[in-house]
Amino acid sequence: MGRNKLAFSVWYTQYAGFTDSYTRMHRAFNRLEKWACKACPHVWQSLAPGLVWVSGESVPVRELLSVVSDSPDMRDFIMAHHIHDGQRRRQRFLEYGLFGSYECYGEVCSLSWLSSRMLQIVDMGRFRILVFAWCHVTRNYLGIVVGCPIAHTQRLLHHVIQLQPQSYRFVDKGLFGSFFVSYVDALSSGHHDVHDNVISLMPNTGPHTSTSYTRGIKITITAMFCADETPRYRVYRYQVTLELIDSVQLGYQCVQLESRHWLVHYANHEFVHANGAGVVGEFPVLSVERPFYRYCSRVEDDPAGLEVVGFEGQFTVVPGSLVDPKGPAIELPVPYIELPIPMEII
Repeated sequence: MGRNKLAFSVWYTQYAGFTDSYTRMHRAFNRLEKWACKACPHVWQSLAPGLVWVSGESVPVRELLSVVSDSPDMRDFIMAHHIHDGQRRRQRFLEYGLFGSYECYGEVCSLSWLSSRMLQIVDMGRFRILVFAWCHVTRNYLGIVVGCPIAHTQRLLHHVIQLQPQSYRFVDKGLFGSFFVSYVDALSSGHHDVHDNVISLMPNTGPHTSTSYTRGIKITITAMFCADETPRYRVYRYQVTLELIDSVQLGYQCVQLESRHWLVHYANHEFVHANGAGVVGEFPVLSVERPFYRYCSRVEDDPAGLEVVGFEGQFTVVPGSLVDPKGPAIELPVPYIELPIPMEII
């Protein structure tokens, strides 16, 4: 018993001021390890060793206080680097971003967690953003507000954010500790698909997703605001996943996508129809052997000033193939999906 008290005393002294953060982040990383070792071991292997805690003064504080404050709101962030100091920046790990990946029109975005030595403060007008996750290809990022006008301090200071320069449109994800714990919970609950060790950046359930199931084919659509796009108007990426779940219910061994039809809704209650053959120049086949297909595209405000708020539609597939149809075309409806409209700083 005395030995345990001594060990606790040493631990408490070393982590003075950080005990709650240590407990919260340690539990989150334990859960992340349990999930990642089975679902995507490459992501877990990419995590770097943590920064060392020495004699009551921490390397995280010495390394990170040059770019962050020792605010209680930032201690979860500091402690996360104590447990794992970001992801290794080796070439073989770049596609396995901890905070997810997507591919859109051939461009791959993978949000990697940066080590303490790679953290950067970026000035975006009246805001200072600590970038802690970054894609070296698309320049997409996750950051923490470490400086802002007094009027926005209570609402945004130390929050994880994606801020679009110039327009000041942003997505607020809350304080780092809450954001990270919620993200790990979502991963553990299967709310992000994983294929070939790559975590999908866009979740498969929750707000701003749409799921339908028709004739044994499941369609999942999810959308995100693009802070890295032009500030002139809002741009959203959406990811579509088509999966053949039950070929018996479908009644065929395979189908080929023929066309798509979207009904795009605007804030003033107007809408437009958008039709096209295939998707992103392809006519994918869903079969028992290859039941999965995913693509990413984008939708944006009308240049005339109309604000897009959501869309719905349908896909048309042909049993067999387009050149050798085995039956009549099948329509697969897609329920309405509400877009994640960003907030704006006036």
